Amino acid sequence: MSDLVVAAEKVTKIYPNGIKANVNVSVEVYRGEAVCLMGPNGAGKTTLVRQVIGVLKPTSGKITVLGSNPVEKQDVIRKEVSYTPQLPLVYPSHKVIEVAKFIADLSGTPYTRVHEVLQSLGLWGVRDKMGYQLSVGQRKLLLLALSLIKNSELLILDEPTSFIDIFKKRLVWDILAHEKSRGKTILLVSHDLEEVKRLCDRVYLMVYGRVVNHFSTLEKVEGGAEVRLMTKYADKVAQLLKRSVIAVNEGLVVARYRSLLDALVDLENLAFNGELRDDVKIYLEYPSIETLLESYIRGVQP
Repeated sequence: MSDLVVAAEKVTKIYPNGIKANVNVSVEVYRGEAVCLMGPNGAGKTTLVRQVIGVLKPTSGKITVLGSNPVEKQDVIRKEVSYTPQLPLVYPSHKVIEVAKFIADLSGTPYTRVHEVLQSLGLWGVRDKMGYQLSVGQRKLLLLALSLIKNSELLILDEPTSFIDIFKKRLVWDILAHEKSRGKTILLVSHDLEEVKRLCDRVYLMVYGRVVNHFSTLEKVEGGAEVRLMTKYADKVAQLLKRSVIAVNEGLVVARYRSLLDALVDLENLAFNGELRDDVKIYLEYPSIETLLESYIRGVQP
Protein backbone atom coordinates (compact mmCIF):
# COMPACT_ATOMS: atom_id res chain seq x y z
CA MET A 1 0.00 0.00 0.00
CA SER A 2 1.27 3.48 -0.89
CA ASP A 3 2.43 5.82 1.86
CA LEU A 4 0.54 8.65 0.15
CA VAL A 5 -2.71 9.01 2.12
CA VAL A 6 -4.11 12.22 0.59
CA ALA A 7 -3.21 13.60 -2.82
CA ALA A 8 -4.81 16.72 -4.31
CA GLU A 9 -3.54 17.49 -7.81
CA LYS A 10 -4.32 20.88 -9.38
CA VAL A 11 -7.76 20.97 -7.76
CA THR A 12 -10.12 23.82 -8.66
CA LYS A 13 -13.68 24.50 -7.53
CA ILE A 14 -15.76 27.13 -9.36
CA TYR A 15 -19.39 27.59 -8.32
CA PRO A 16 -22.16 28.37 -10.86
CA ASN A 17 -22.08 32.05 -9.83
CA GLY A 18 -18.42 32.24 -10.87
CA ILE A 19 -16.89 32.28 -7.39
CA LYS A 20 -13.60 30.39 -7.26
CA ALA A 21 -13.41 28.53 -3.94
CA ASN A 22 -9.99 27.12 -4.73
CA VAL A 23 -7.66 27.31 -7.70
CA ASN A 24 -5.04 24.81 -8.87
CA VAL A 25 -4.44 23.45 -5.36
CA SER A 26 -1.93 20.63 -4.91
CA VAL A 27 -1.40 19.05 -1.47
CA GLU A 28 0.12 15.76 -0.33
CA VAL A 29 -0.21 14.03 3.03
CA TYR A 30 1.86 10.94 3.77
CA ARG A 31 1.16 8.12 6.19
CA GLY A 32 2.02 8.91 9.79
CA GLU A 33 2.59 12.64 9.37
CA ALA A 34 0.60 15.69 10.46
CA VAL A 35 0.06 18.34 7.79
CA CYS A 36 -1.51 21.73 8.43
CA LEU A 37 -3.51 24.06 6.21
CA MET A 38 -3.10 27.67 7.37
CA GLY A 39 -4.48 30.91 6.01
CA PRO A 40 -7.01 33.68 6.65
CA ASN A 41 -10.75 33.19 6.60
CA GLY A 42 -11.96 32.54 3.07
CA ALA A 43 -8.62 31.10 1.95
CA GLY A 44 -10.19 27.84 0.78
CA LYS A 45 -9.02 25.57 3.60
CA THR A 46 -12.43 24.17 4.54
CA THR A 47 -13.34 23.88 0.86
CA LEU A 48 -10.33 21.61 0.36
CA VAL A 49 -11.28 19.56 3.41
CA ARG A 50 -14.81 19.07 2.06
CA GLN A 51 -13.31 17.93 -1.24
CA VAL A 52 -11.03 15.48 0.57
CA ILE A 53 -13.94 13.87 2.46
CA GLY A 54 -15.92 13.68 -0.78
CA VAL A 55 -18.89 15.94 -0.02
CA LEU A 56 -17.79 18.58 -2.55
CA LYS A 57 -16.79 17.56 -6.06
CA PRO A 58 -13.97 19.57 -7.69
CA THR A 59 -14.66 21.34 -10.97
CA SER A 60 -11.30 20.11 -12.22
CA GLY A 61 -8.25 18.33 -10.89
CA LYS A 62 -7.97 15.07 -9.00
CA ILE A 63 -8.19 14.00 -5.36
CA THR A 64 -7.39 10.57 -3.97
CA VAL A 65 -7.71 9.43 -0.37
CA LEU A 66 -6.04 6.11 0.44
CA GLY A 67 -5.89 5.48 -3.28
CA SER A 68 -9.61 6.08 -3.91
CA ASN A 69 -11.73 8.88 -5.32
CA PRO A 70 -13.54 10.18 -2.20
CA VAL A 71 -16.69 11.19 -4.12
CA GLU A 72 -17.08 7.76 -5.68
CA LYS A 73 -15.83 5.67 -2.75
CA GLN A 74 -17.71 7.01 0.26
CA ASP A 75 -17.49 3.57 1.87
CA VAL A 76 -13.71 4.04 2.13
CA ILE A 77 -14.17 7.52 3.62
CA ARG A 78 -16.72 6.34 6.19
CA LYS A 79 -14.44 3.52 7.29
CA GLU A 80 -10.97 5.04 7.19
CA VAL A 81 -11.50 8.80 7.72
CA SER A 82 -12.61 10.65 10.86
CA TYR A 83 -13.69 14.27 10.44
CA THR A 84 -14.07 16.90 13.15
CA PRO A 85 -15.90 19.96 11.74
CA GLN A 86 -15.14 23.54 12.65
CA LEU A 87 -18.44 24.37 14.36
CA PRO A 88 -19.34 22.63 17.65
CA LEU A 89 -22.59 20.99 16.50
CA VAL A 90 -23.70 17.92 18.46
CA TYR A 91 -26.74 15.72 19.06
CA PRO A 92 -28.85 17.88 21.44
CA SER A 93 -31.41 15.25 22.49
CA HIS A 94 -29.00 12.38 23.17
CA LYS A 95 -26.66 11.65 26.05
CA VAL A 96 -22.91 11.90 25.49
CA ILE A 97 -22.43 8.21 26.27
CA GLU A 98 -25.22 7.20 23.87
CA VAL A 99 -23.67 9.07 20.98
CA ALA A 100 -20.19 7.77 21.80
CA LYS A 101 -21.39 4.14 21.93
CA PHE A 102 -23.35 4.63 18.70
CA ILE A 103 -20.13 5.68 16.89
CA ALA A 104 -18.29 2.77 18.50
CA ASP A 105 -20.94 0.33 17.25
CA LEU A 106 -20.78 1.75 13.71
CA SER A 107 -17.00 1.46 13.57
CA GLY A 108 -16.65 -1.83 15.45
CA THR A 109 -14.71 -0.19 18.27
CA PRO A 110 -14.84 -1.80 21.75
CA TYR A 111 -16.50 0.17 24.54
CA THR A 112 -13.18 0.23 26.40
CA ARG A 113 -12.04 2.73 23.76
CA VAL A 114 -15.13 4.87 24.50
CA HIS A 115 -14.19 5.06 28.18
CA GLU A 116 -10.53 5.72 27.36
CA VAL A 117 -11.27 8.62 24.99
CA LEU A 118 -14.00 10.27 27.08
CA GLN A 119 -11.82 9.99 30.18
CA SER A 120 -8.76 11.46 28.45
CA LEU A 121 -10.74 14.48 27.20
CA GLY A 122 -12.43 15.15 30.54
CA LEU A 123 -15.87 14.10 29.28
CA TRP A 124 -16.44 10.95 31.33
CA GLY A 125 -17.93 13.03 34.13
CA VAL A 126 -20.57 14.46 31.78
CA ARG A 127 -21.30 11.20 29.95
CA ASP A 128 -24.95 11.20 31.11
CA LYS A 129 -25.61 14.80 30.07
CA MET A 130 -27.67 15.59 26.99
CA GLY A 131 -25.95 17.38 24.12
CA TYR A 132 -27.86 20.63 24.73
CA GLN A 133 -26.58 20.68 28.32
CA LEU A 134 -22.92 20.82 27.30
CA SER A 135 -20.88 24.00 27.13
CA VAL A 136 -19.56 25.09 23.74
CA GLY A 137 -16.09 23.82 24.64
CA GLN A 138 -17.46 20.45 25.77
CA ARG A 139 -19.37 20.12 22.50
CA LYS A 140 -16.18 20.68 20.54
CA LEU A 141 -14.37 18.12 22.69
CA LEU A 142 -17.18 15.64 22.08
CA LEU A 143 -16.79 16.02 18.31
CA LEU A 144 -13.07 15.29 18.67
CA ALA A 145 -13.86 12.35 20.96
CA LEU A 146 -16.16 10.82 18.33
CA SER A 147 -13.36 11.05 15.76
CA LEU A 148 -10.92 9.36 18.13
CA ILE A 149 -13.40 6.64 19.11
CA LYS A 150 -13.84 5.77 15.45
CA ASN A 151 -10.09 4.99 15.42
CA SER A 152 -9.69 5.69 11.69
CA GLU A 153 -6.42 5.81 9.81
CA LEU A 154 -6.84 9.46 8.77
CA LEU A 155 -7.94 12.25 11.12
CA ILE A 156 -9.19 15.43 9.43
CA LEU A 157 -9.52 18.19 12.02
CA ASP A 158 -10.93 21.62 11.15
CA GLU A 159 -9.76 23.97 13.94
CA PRO A 160 -10.09 21.25 16.60
CA THR A 161 -9.26 23.50 19.56
CA SER A 162 -11.38 26.53 18.67
CA PHE A 163 -13.88 27.30 21.48
CA ILE A 164 -11.63 25.41 23.92
CA ASP A 165 -9.73 27.05 26.81
CA ILE A 166 -5.93 27.00 26.86
CA PHE A 167 -5.65 24.24 29.47
CA LYS A 168 -7.84 21.88 27.48
CA LYS A 169 -6.00 22.90 24.29
CA ARG A 170 -2.75 21.59 25.71
CA LEU A 171 -4.50 18.38 26.71
CA VAL A 172 -5.84 17.98 23.16
CA TRP A 173 -2.40 18.64 21.69
CA ASP A 174 -0.89 15.90 23.86
CA ILE A 175 -3.63 13.46 22.85
CA LEU A 176 -3.20 14.22 19.13
CA ALA A 177 0.58 13.87 19.45
CA HIS A 178 -0.03 10.45 20.99
CA GLU A 179 -2.35 9.48 18.11
CA LYS A 180 0.37 10.52 15.67
CA SER A 181 2.90 8.39 17.56
CA ARG A 182 0.51 5.45 17.05
CA GLY A 183 0.86 5.91 13.31
CA LYS A 184 -2.28 7.94 12.64
CA THR A 185 -2.22 10.48 9.81
CA ILE A 186 -3.53 13.99 10.51
CA LEU A 187 -4.74 16.75 8.19
CA LEU A 188 -5.23 19.82 10.35
CA VAL A 189 -6.78 23.22 9.67
CA SER A 190 -5.56 25.75 12.23
CA HIS A 191 -4.93 29.43 12.93
CA ASP A 192 -3.02 28.63 16.13
CA LEU A 193 0.75 28.84 15.62
CA GLU A 194 1.49 27.08 18.89
CA GLU A 195 -0.75 24.22 17.82
CA VAL A 196 0.98 24.01 14.45
CA LYS A 197 4.44 24.06 16.02
CA ARG A 198 3.52 21.29 18.45
CA LEU A 199 1.80 18.96 16.01
CA CYS A 200 2.65 19.52 12.36
CA ASP A 201 5.48 18.21 10.19
CA ARG A 202 4.59 20.37 7.17
CA VAL A 203 2.46 23.44 6.50
CA TYR A 204 0.60 24.61 3.42
CA LEU A 205 -0.17 28.34 3.46
CA MET A 206 -3.35 29.27 1.57
CA VAL A 207 -4.89 32.57 0.50
CA TYR A 208 -7.60 33.42 -2.04
CA GLY A 209 -8.12 29.71 -2.68
CA ARG A 210 -4.49 29.09 -3.65
CA VAL A 211 -1.53 27.41 -2.00
CA VAL A 212 1.03 30.22 -1.94
CA ASN A 213 3.75 28.60 0.16
CA HIS A 214 4.74 25.21 1.51
CA PHE A 215 6.96 24.89 4.58
CA SER A 216 8.83 21.62 4.84
CA THR A 217 10.32 22.54 8.22
CA LEU A 218 8.75 24.34 11.16
CA GLU A 219 11.80 26.56 11.56
CA LYS A 220 10.57 28.54 8.57
CA VAL A 221 7.22 29.09 10.24
CA GLU A 222 8.87 30.12 13.48
CA GLY A 223 11.49 32.33 11.86
CA GLY A 224 9.71 35.67 11.62
CA ALA A 225 9.47 38.38 14.22
CA GLU A 226 7.64 41.62 14.80
CA VAL A 227 9.19 44.51 16.71
CA ARG A 228 7.12 47.39 18.08
CA LEU A 229 9.02 50.51 19.10
CA MET A 230 7.40 53.40 20.96
CA THR A 231 9.31 56.67 20.62
CA LYS A 232 8.84 60.37 19.90
CA TYR A 233 11.60 60.00 17.29
CA ALA A 234 9.63 57.51 15.19
CA ASP A 235 10.88 58.74 11.81
CA LYS A 236 14.54 58.66 12.87
CA VAL A 237 14.18 55.20 14.39
CA ALA A 238 12.52 53.91 11.22
CA GLN A 239 15.50 55.05 9.14
CA LEU A 240 17.83 52.86 11.26
CA LEU A 241 15.81 49.69 10.70
CA LYS A 242 17.19 48.56 7.35
CA ARG A 243 16.12 44.92 7.24
CA SER A 244 12.36 45.15 7.86
CA VAL A 245 9.01 46.22 6.50
CA ILE A 246 8.17 49.41 8.37
CA ALA A 247 4.93 51.05 9.43
CA VAL A 248 5.14 54.41 11.27
CA ASN A 249 2.18 55.97 13.08
CA GLU A 250 2.31 58.75 15.70
CA GLY A 251 5.10 57.59 17.93
CA LEU A 252 4.84 53.91 17.05
CA VAL A 253 7.13 52.03 14.68
CA VAL A 254 6.13 48.51 13.68
CA ALA A 255 8.94 46.53 12.03
CA ARG A 256 8.24 43.10 10.56
CA TYR A 257 11.08 40.70 9.78
CA ARG A 258 11.41 37.47 7.83
CA SER A 259 13.89 36.19 10.42
CA LEU A 260 14.60 36.83 14.08
CA LEU A 261 18.29 37.32 13.24
CA ASP A 262 17.46 40.32 11.01
CA ALA A 263 15.50 41.85 13.86
CA LEU A 264 18.40 41.43 16.28
CA VAL A 265 20.85 43.06 13.85
CA ASP A 266 18.63 46.12 13.48
CA LEU A 267 18.11 46.39 17.23
CA GLU A 268 21.87 46.18 17.78
CA ASN A 269 22.36 49.11 15.40
CA LEU A 270 19.73 51.03 17.32
CA ALA A 271 21.44 50.26 20.63
CA PHE A 272 24.65 51.95 19.40
CA ASN A 273 22.78 55.20 18.68
CA GLY A 274 23.05 57.10 21.92
CA GLU A 275 20.64 59.86 20.84
CA LEU A 276 17.72 57.48 20.32
CA ARG A 277 18.51 54.50 22.50
CA ASP A 278 17.19 55.80 25.83
CA ASP A 279 13.95 57.14 24.36
CA VAL A 280 12.75 53.91 22.72
CA LYS A 281 10.59 51.27 24.34
CA ILE A 282 10.94 47.97 22.49
CA TYR A 283 8.52 45.06 22.36
CA LEU A 284 9.56 41.90 20.52
CA GLU A 285 6.80 39.52 19.41
CA TYR A 286 6.71 36.24 17.56
CA PRO A 287 4.61 36.44 14.43
CA SER A 288 0.86 36.11 14.34
CA ILE A 289 -0.75 34.40 11.38
CA GLU A 290 -1.42 37.89 10.00
CA THR A 291 2.30 38.71 10.10
CA LEU A 292 3.19 35.49 8.33
CA LEU A 293 0.62 36.12 5.67
CA GLU A 294 1.82 39.66 5.04
CA SER A 295 5.41 38.45 4.90
CA TYR A 296 4.93 35.52 2.54
CA ILE A 297 1.86 36.46 0.54
CA ARG A 298 2.38 40.16 -0.12
CA GLY A 299 1.34 40.91 -3.66
CA VAL A 300 -0.97 37.92 -4.15
CA GLN A 301 -4.17 39.05 -5.85
CA PRO A 302 -7.62 37.41 -5.60
